[in-house]
Amino acid sequence: MKRKILAFVFLISSFMMFGQEINSVRFETIVKALKINRSQIRTEFYAEKKMPNEKDSYIVVLPIFDGQEDEGMYTVRNYILITDEKGSIKNKYYDPEEITSDAIGLSGITIDTGLYTVSKDIRAFGIRVSFRGQSQPNPYSTEELSLFYRENGSLKKILNRFEVYSYGGEWDTRCAGEFEENSSSIVLEGQKTNNFTDLVIKTQHIKRRTKPVNGDCKNFETTNTTYKTLKFFNGKYQ
Repeated sequence: MKRKILAFVFLISSFMMFGQEINSVRFETIVKALKINRSQIRTEFYAEKKMPNEKDSYIVVLPIFDGQEDEGMYTVRNYILITDEKGSIKNKYYDPEEITSDAIGLSGITIDTGLYTVSKDIRAFGIRVSFRGQSQPNPYSTEELSLFYRENGSLKKILNRFEVYSYGGEWDTRCAGEFEENSSSIVLEGQKTNNFTDLVIKTQHIKRRTKPVNGDCKNFETTNTTYKTLKFFNGKYQ
């Protein structure tokens, strides 16, 4: 009975590691295999998710400090991995793209396992990186999407930090202000370029204006939708 209680406590602690649903055994195996100093890991942005289309495969994002933090400004680069349940690495990619957190701070990294069937027998997955500004009178946030698929023992990046969401504006912190919000979704249709399905980007644009009217704060809004197509050239969507 005592062993069962201890095992249960360990399960709960590993489940809540870093305030996220993290498997601590998998995490420890990865850190050991990559020979990474724990002080280099930005653990609050560590992410993992089961691959829905494969058995015993997990996507892992391990953010690594690139240099040192200076007055709240820092840069990370991501290890993006496919592992088995215990953390043994099947595919490894160290992203050369730097992610900088400064006045517009890094607020989250999430894994997107949507149905991105970009070519025959190739289903990609996404990494979403979010940023948020700290200014109350000038709110700002954005989210960028990168797409990857497995290639031998590595991963291939085919979409690099495409902005899929943005929000910003200026107001007097009471009522009067103007704001703009853009939200994009990806539609995969039948058209192909170089054997990869074109990505149709559907974007909803919302403009809002708020102002006081007879003692009330009134909201005025206009909306329109645009479309853009990304085609596959030279190994990536552009």
